[in-house]
Amino acid sequence: MRAGPQVPRQESALKWGNMLEKLSFKGEPVLITGGGAGIGQATAIALAELGAHVIIAGRTMARLEETLAIIQQAGGSGEAHVCDVTIEAQVEELARAVRERHGRLKALVNNAGNNFRSPLADLSTQKWNEIVAVNLNSIFYMCRAFIPLLLEAPKPSILNVASIFGVIGSPQMAVYSATKGAVVNLTRQLAIDYGEKGLRVNSICPGPTLSPRVAGYMNSGLSNRARVEAQVMLHRLATCDEIGDVAAFLVSDAASYVHGAAIVVDGGQTIS
Repeated sequence: MRAGPQVPRQESALKWGNMLEKLSFKGEPVLITGGGAGIGQATAIALAELGAHVIIAGRTMARLEETLAIIQQAGGSGEAHVCDVTIEAQVEELARAVRERHGRLKALVNNAGNNFRSPLADLSTQKWNEIVAVNLNSIFYMCRAFIPLLLEAPKPSILNVASIFGVIGSPQMAVYSATKGAVVNLTRQLAIDYGEKGLRVNSICPGPTLSPRVAGYMNSGLSNRARVEAQVMLHRLATCDEIGDVAAFLVSDAASYVHGAAIVVDGGQTIS
């Protein structure tokens, strides 16, 4: 059998160097909402490992400080801001603070979100509006406030955290599925509107992930881990780090031709 072409060692090293260069944020500011725990925290840490100055936003300073401490103890750079992203005025104030301190934003990760299980006929208007506010309205507020700052940066990117339940259904997930499906389609629309200006916009659709919230559901009996894992081709839940690593890649320059996509990261659940 004829051997394939051999890549010279020096050329191979240069290739990997180029790849690592594209993954590096070189101190550029990136912002992630819901960065105090779970996928948000894992994404913030992954971005810091790639050299970003990570701006984490959320409603509880104590949780944000935990994430920030992990980043800083590892030699990374970051800052924390209390912001309820369901409140338009607080989002606008956060945008002003970022503009004053940094002047631009390299990437925005809209991660804040919540879930609620209920048959639609039993779902209160209050709970519907609450989930829509955090899962969908917050992305509208954040994108509107930060797109001008993103357009000031080289090769900027937005990543909206959706869910596999934005592309498939699940029992008693009416409001969650509705909002996450809207996130997927809002992402596509933003990609159409801003791609020609150099702003990449994508969504990520995680499958079942062992976040603190999901662990709580399972420990309390609201969710059955064995049943969930049986639906996944890899027969296990994702770790938050596995989702965070993909999220960090998608907003890096290494993903420079990924645009308008809904990237499913689910261990094969949606192909079962």
